[in-house]
Order: sequence, then C-alpha cells, then structure tokens
Amino acid sequence: MQRVLMGFALVAILTGCENIYQDDGIPQIRSQRDVDAYNATVTAEADKLVCNRERVIGSNIRQWVCMTVAQQDRLTQEARDVVDRVFVQ
Repeated sequence: MQRVLMGFALVAILTGCENIYQDDGIPQIRSQRDVDAYNATVTAEADKLVCNRERVIGSNIRQWVCMTVAQQDRLTQEARDVVDRVFVQ
C-alpha cells in the first residue's frame, strides 16, 4: 500500500514539475512548419514568432530559439540602451 501511495506521489510531483515551464500558450516549436502554422493563427504582427536554430550556451547541440517580434524588439532596444550607457559615459 505504501508503494502505491509513493508511486502516486511521484507521478503528482513529476506532473507538477512539467508545469513550472510555462510557455504562455505558445506550442513547442520543432520545425519551420510549426512556426508557419503558429504564425497563421496570430493576427497581430508583434505576436508572430521568429525562430532560429542556435547553439545555446553550454551546449553544442542546436536548438530552436523562438521569440515574438515584440520580444525581439524589446531585447534590441535594451541592448542599444546598454551600449549607449557604456559609450556615453
């Protein structure tokens, strides 16, 4: 009986861990076809996905790195702000 309860507890914990990484309703992208299918469902240009296969820090395996156009614009602006602060001073 104790093993059964431990099994259920383990399943509950693993299921809970899966929900830690919220994707904000964006499905996992595995190919350009997935990107195109997602972008077909989005009307706002800022919400469209832009995905590239990149080597993530700490790994030589390329992964799909995706962000919306709005996120990409925000990161670009933040990078410009940092460069401006470094070179203006």
